[in-house]
Amino acid sequence: MRETVLITGASGLLGRALVAEFAAAGFSVLAQYRRHKGEDGERVRWLRGDFAGPRGTAGFLRRQRAVLEACRHVVHNYGPVEEKPTAGLTGADLAAAFQSHLRPALDITRFLLDHAPLRSVLFIAFEDAGVERPYLKILPYAMAKNGLLLLGLSLAAAHPGVRFNVFSPPTLAGAALRHPHARPAAPEAVAARIRRIVQGRASGRHYHWTEPRPPGRQGGRHG
Repeated sequence: MRETVLITGASGLLGRALVAEFAAAGFSVLAQYRRHKGEDGERVRWLRGDFAGPRGTAGFLRRQRAVLEACRHVVHNYGPVEEKPTAGLTGADLAAAFQSHLRPALDITRFLLDHAPLRSVLFIAFEDAGVERPYLKILPYAMAKNGLLLLGLSLAAAHPGVRFNVFSPPTLAGAALRHPHARPAAPEAVAARIRRIVQGRASGRHYHWTEPRPPGRQGGRHG
């Protein structure tokens, strides 16, 4: 019997690689998208949902309850990025970022804890809370993503029967926002790593990307 995984933010660069990876591994994939729907298939079903406001998340959960009740795994990859110089930030910017990133993660997880045979949750988080120069223009995004670590740790303590993992991906090949010293990784390779974590038996924090090691060579590390 196939296990069902919900992938939020499935229409983005990493999201589409995750959909392909999990489907190829034999999962039934529920792929949430906001604007750009992918192609449905034997193992993939695309579900529209906009999590920018609480009503959007609640509406998504209500409309899709029948299929979500089969979920055993969640990969929370949702989160639009908006650039704004740190000097011009307001409290409203921070509140909007937390609304877009943290609230949907919590609401979806709590819903599945109550209504589905949930076994694992993986949050795509963010290691650097705006301290690196390329990320100073997306400080609210970075802070909200960083906050997913605390959320994951707290939920893991409250629900020991469910595995909670937090993954901070490396710079992806093809990404618009890049760390100046990063060696971009293929989205497909990152998706494969995430799938292996989901299929593992432990909870944890995964904040460093280790590149594949060719015979006789050492792989590097970067955030």
